[in-house]
Amino acid sequence: MNETEIKKYDEIFDFIENNIPDWEKVVTEGNIKIKTNQHMVKFEHMEQVLEKFNVKITDVAYTDYYGIIFGIKIE
Repeated sequence: MNETEIKKYDEIFDFIENNIPDWEKVVTEGNIKIKTNQHMVKFEHMEQVLEKFNVKITDVAYTDYYGIIFGIKIE
């Protein structure tokens, strides 16, 4: 994923910053991910992002340090 493709996600992360400030953008190996910094997440928060920006979850991971991490992709 190049810089132009990554910029397509800026609006999503502006929304997240304003509504769910603990969540952050992470780019790993060209994949965009949402790092929640939480060990439990209400799906209603993630659902807002999925519906508003027409994105899908590509993968889900968990670490003690970063909490739940969602991989996302714009459809």
